[in-house]
Formats: sequence, C-alpha cells, structure tokens
Amino acid sequence: MRLTHSIAWILAAAPALAQGQGSGSIEEVILTAPRGPTRASRPALVLDSVALQVRQPVAVADIFRTVTGVFVRTNSRGQTVPRIRGAEERQTLVFVDGAPLAAPWDGRADLSLLPAGLIDRIEVTRGLAPIEYGPNAVAGAIDLVTHVPQEGTSLRAEILVGSLGLRNISAVGGVDSDSRWSFVAGGSTVDRDAERIADKDSVAFDPSTTRARTNTDQSGDSLFAAAAYSGDSFFLRASLLHAAAEHGVAAQGDLNPGTASPRFWRMPERGLTQATLNGNWNLREGVDLRFTGWQQRFDQTIDAYRDYSYTALREREQGRDHTNGARLALSTIVDRATLRLVATVQDSTHRQTDFTTATGRAADFMEAPELRYRQQLLTAGIETDLRLGNTLTSTVGLAMDRASTPLTGDKPPQQRLSATGWSSGLRWTPSDRLSAVATLGQRSRFPTPRELFGVALGRFLLNPDLQPERSLLADFGILHSPSDAISLDFTLWANNSDDTLSQRVVTIDDTIRRQRYNLNGSLTYGIEAAAIWTITKKFRGDFSVGLQDDKVARGESGSHRRLLHRPAEQLNLALDWQATSNLGLRAELSYVGRAYDLAEDGTDTRLPASTSIGLRAVMNVGRIDNRDIFLTAAADNLTDALILPQLGLPAPGRSYHVRIRIN
Repeated sequence: MRLTHSIAWILAAAPALAQGQGSGSIEEVILTAPRGPTRASRPALVLDSVALQVRQPVAVADIFRTVTGVFVRTNSRGQTVPRIRGAEERQTLVFVDGAPLAAPWDGRADLSLLPAGLIDRIEVTRGLAPIEYGPNAVAGAIDLVTHVPQEGTSLRAEILVGSLGLRNISAVGGVDSDSRWSFVAGGSTVDRDAERIADKDSVAFDPSTTRARTNTDQSGDSLFAAAAYSGDSFFLRASLLHAAAEHGVAAQGDLNPGTASPRFWRMPERGLTQATLNGNWNLREGVDLRFTGWQQRFDQTIDAYRDYSYTALREREQGRDHTNGARLALSTIVDRATLRLVATVQDSTHRQTDFTTATGRAADFMEAPELRYRQQLLTAGIETDLRLGNTLTSTVGLAMDRASTPLTGDKPPQQRLSATGWSSGLRWTPSDRLSAVATLGQRSRFPTPRELFGVALGRFLLNPDLQPERSLLADFGILHSPSDAISLDFTLWANNSDDTLSQRVVTIDDTIRRQRYNLNGSLTYGIEAAAIWTITKKFRGDFSVGLQDDKVARGESGSHRRLLHRPAEQLNLALDWQATSNLGLRAELSYVGRAYDLAEDGTDTRLPASTSIGLRAVMNVGRIDNRDIFLTAAADNLTDALILPQLGLPAPGRSYHVRIRIN
C-alpha cells in the first residue's frame, strides 16, 4: 500500500514539476565552502550531474564505490558510511546544501538513506578542509548539492527494477517564473527484498539456503522541496528534505550465535527531516555575507532480537534527535588580500529510551525512563588569502573549537573540551594547464555523545576519559593538462594523528565487550594519482589509484595496533565507448587491497583483497515533448566476487537493474 501510494504521488506530481527552470546561481550559494580564485586550497573532486548519471546510482552510497580516496562500507549498525583516505568514519563529514547530514549523537552519515536522484553535484574535499566545515572535519568533507535546474523546463524522472526485488521510482523538477522566484520539488520511493550473498563461507552462520541474505530487506520514501529568491544584492534559498525508511540489519555472519553475540537488529523506523536556509548578501562593494541555517530531526527505533529467526524480541532502543545549527562567513577584499571571518554553532539534544522484555513480545516491554543527552559545538575562525604575485597565492587560517555536554542522561558529567585548528596553503598557477597546491594544517574531532555515553544495547563499555582526536595534515598536489585530451592529477599526502579513537576488546565477568579508547598516535601517508584521457571521439578512459600505509605508536602493552578498515590499495578503471549516436557503453573495474579488522577475540585479522567488474549501458530510445527518453542497464560485481570491508559483513554479490529515464 505504501509503495502504491508513493507511485501515485510521484506520477501525479510530475506534470506540475515540469514547468520551468531554477536560478543558475544557486550552486554558488549552497556549497559549504566555495573555492574562490584567491583561495589556496586543495581542489575538490567534482562529480557533476553527467558524471552521476553515468554511474547509474540508486542511493547516494552507490556513487562512491568507484571513487578513489573514498571508501564506503555498510557497518554492523546497517549504516553505509564514507571514509576519506581510510580515516575513521566520523572524521568524514557529509553536507547537504551546506547543512550536516549526520545526527550529532552518532556523527556518522548514512548515505543509503538519501536517494541519488535528488543530487545534482558532489564535491569531495580530501585532506585539509576549509574552516567553514567547522569541527570534526578531520579527514575531509563531502558536499551534496541538490537539484539545480538548467535553462528551460526541467524534469528528471525514472522507473527502475532490479535483482532480488529492487524497485525504485523517482522524479525531480523545477519551476522558474518570470519573476525572481524559482522552485524545485521531487520525491523517491525504493524497495528491496534482500541483498545477494557472494560467498557463503563469509557468512557461514547465516541460515539462508538461497543467495538472498537474511534480514537485508529495505523500503523507504523521500520528499524534497526548495524555493529561492534572487534580489538585487542578495539571494535566499529555503529547502526541506524528508527521508523515511525501514530495513533489516545484516548480522555479522562469521560469528557463531552460540558462543558470540552478533547483532540481530531490525530498524522499523528511521526518519530524517531537515530544513535548510541559505543566503548570500552583498553588503557593499567587496563585502559579502554568507549564511546557512539548519534544523534537523532524526528519529530511529532499533529492535534487537534473540536469534536469526527475528521473532523473539530482546530489547528496543528509541532515539529522538533535534538539532539546530548556523554558519556565518563574512568576507571582504582589501587590496591584494581576502579576509574571511567564520563562526559555526550547533546545538543538539538526543532523547533515548531503552526497553526490555522477558517474553519476546513488544506488548510486554517494561517501562523505562527517557534519558536526555545534549551537545553544543562552537567554532570561530579567521582566514586570509593573499596574492603574492601573478601566479602565487597563499592562505593562512586559525580556528578555535569547543564542545560541551550540558546533559549526560544517567551518566556522570563530562568536562568541556577545546581544540585549536590552523591551516596554511600555497598555490602556484604558472598557466591554465598547470597548477600546484601545498597545504599544511591541524584539525580536531570531538567524541560524539554516543561514543561518550552510548552502550549500544549492551555491546560497549564506557570510557569517560576520551579526548579529542587531533591530526596534522599535509598535502602536495599537481594538476596538469598537457593537451585538451589528457588531464593528470597527482597528490602526496600525510596524516599524523594523536589520540585517534579506536576499539579494544575487554572481558568483564566472562562477558566480552568493546571499549573505545585513544590511540597513542599514528602516521598515515599515501599517494593518489588520476588520469582522464579522451582517446578518440568515441572512447574515453578514466584511471585512478590510491596507495596508503600507516605506522602506529606502541600501546601501553608495548605492542603495535593496526588501524582498522583502511585498504592499502585502491584502483579504479573505467572505459566509456560511444558505440552509436544513441548508445553509450561503460566498463568499470575496481580493486580494493588488504585491510584489517578486529576479531571477536581482540586480535587483528587481515581482510582479503577484492576485484569487482561493472558494466553500464545507456540508450536514447526517443523523445516526448522535447525530452529525451533513455533505457539504461547496469550490472555490478559481475563475477560475484567476495568484497569484505568488515568481518562477517560482505558487500553485496552480483546485482543488476534496468530503468527508463526521462531527462
């Protein structure tokens, strides 16, 4: 019934959406930290609407599976989270139209919750991020920009079906009246019966007798609306995003339920509602004020069951998050310098109730108190760009970050934490075809309230002495285009971290638990290289590779600990062939090298390398009312290879989908 209702809504709304186009200046307003001509920072990796449609994603998470320098995995909580340069999940911030996507309680952005059809542009900052991103952007940041219509009418709609019951319908479009108003609206619905098991041995205790993995179904809906107004000296855009989902969470299939404690979870409720206001004012010549304000509500219910049958309940966790935040950036140009003053504030309250039952029935959940947690974050900073010559630009900045937890539920009070961030950059641009950028700076991340106070339904032992993570980041990159057909990108980077949060296994009264703690220190370093070559008018090749390694200081026991879930090698190859004027084909190869995970007994276990192959096809099959109609097809992990980013939680095996799309 829910799917039928959503289909009806989208089809009914489609004609109204296809009436016009929005303002082309929106894109410059809603990025978190736009790169100006004077800013000496590492260029962002940009994926525009064409690059996104070539990848044929369903959820935003699908986009990053072939992006070097970004690694995604679905963790034991069922979240699909990105990690830039193999850093910790919470060190990578994700923004939608300039507002943080993750609920501050957990600090991790689940990219599977957001439909790809709403996104028109993605910018990935790998390494030292501008101070506008605020605290916690240690490894980098991902900016997701929602649909920005082009000139003329704008409508993008599609219907998709795929393996194991995958179904998706989405539409997004815009209206631009003759006045200064513009509007965007869209919606999406997605369902999936299960994910495919590639290698049964990797989930040996999953009772499934088919290729469908137990408890991996999903269904969700999303709605989006935005209105923008362009004045003579200002621009305003208000948007509202709502996404709701229910899904199962794959249990860690390598654990024996008789001797270990895998999570048997289902999430009958997950809902994100986020309102965002973006503004840009030209106060006077050379003085601009940018503003982003957001209000987010995130609701989540976790049902914990006793075994693989998912019939007898054990516990229920209900969480309600309410967050308000704002960012102000005042910039002024004085002679050869550009000065930016930045302030970011965020206040978040988390309400949680944990229920237990002795009978296995929801009707018999025992009454439990509601616990309230609150975190406040503040950043204030200053940054200056200075032109040193016609080809040389420098940027230096300083920021102060603070975190406090006024409410701590039933846990002891937590001390206020503070940290200092600074950055410096130098950019040399001798010609339009060659540029080099070097950056050096420090960023910090505060522990999230869940890391400080959450026990994850009995899985974790608290550690009240957690300190902020600190990272010294260095980056040197060269961009070179020897001809119009070839573009080259090469980067050396290093991340020297102190107090990085990790996990260890602790046994108390014969009960095994995990505990977060601060590592003594670690150095991660690597190389990234990419090339785009237009071989002929019909062929284009993309190549990118990332290599990294790390050294970790000895712990209290005198032993070295490995950094977890960080692939040492990442290689992506793609070949595009425009076979005919109406048919395009794409072949993709992705290789992920060795990494390590923490076994149930606390030892480090090596994860196998993997190679996956994907195929894409796009055919223009006609036009309706001057709009192109495309038939697309995609096959992922064609050889059904085992891709194991975490023990007992492999990525899906072979899958396919076909869709009809109107552009």
